[in-house]
Amino acid sequence: MELPTIKYPYLAEGRTGEIFAWDEDKILKLYHESASPGESEQEAVHASIAYDSGLNTPAVIDTVTIDNRQGIIFERVHGVTMLEAIIAQPQQLISYAHLLAALQVDMHTRTTSKLPSQRHRLQRKIESVSELVLETKAAILTDLDQLPEDNAICHGDFHPENILLTTEGPVILDWVDAAQGSPLVDIARTTLLLRVGELPPSMNERRRQKVAEIRHRFYEAYIEHYTRMQSISRKMIARWELPVAAARLSEGISNDEKSELLDIIKTAFP
Repeated sequence: MELPTIKYPYLAEGRTGEIFAWDEDKILKLYHESASPGESEQEAVHASIAYDSGLNTPAVIDTVTIDNRQGIIFERVHGVTMLEAIIAQPQQLISYAHLLAALQVDMHTRTTSKLPSQRHRLQRKIESVSELVLETKAAILTDLDQLPEDNAICHGDFHPENILLTTEGPVILDWVDAAQGSPLVDIARTTLLLRVGELPPSMNERRRQKVAEIRHRFYEAYIEHYTRMQSISRKMIARWELPVAAARLSEGISNDEKSELLDIIKTAFP
């Protein structure tokens, strides 16, 4: 559906686009002009698969084009992100960390045959990375070949900023990177984001300092709760951090985060 230029109330901005109020019951996610062709349709399909699985995520209403920018109209859900809640209520940090783990455990109990392959997605990203020499990439890709096939629903970018806390319960947002695959890889991605992932560029310095002070405690509470609920070890998760870190380098992240990830990779390839 092609629409003329319309001014909608601005709500927020994320990594892939801006969020506007479409009306009382709907929001518009308008992708940045740099988005790849078909990216909105891809996310709309992924989000619909997650919704149909029974996960609490906004329903997809339609896809649109505005000023040559791709967009998706979603059901509007009111709340605050888990990241905002943690900053506002640091005394509830452990509870929020446990909630993040429990939501991910629940997601990983659901299966599908309709999402892209997690392994293939990681492979494509790693192959596109320019910061790694060919020998290192080849070794990581060989390791990735050992990843067992699985069909769990995996979010691909699961962290507190993609969880909206509402009066109706927590809602999972942003299914751009969703795939079917191994929960261990999905958790490895979350652990890296919690430890070294960059914060939203709009966040002021005072809030950044707050997050820096509590970041490690949140990560420890999250990973302890997830591994206990699933009866798995941290070693099993760490097994897949290398390909996940290498793939993350392809995502246009900050130099600081790149440096952290490259340090992790250099530990394996000194």
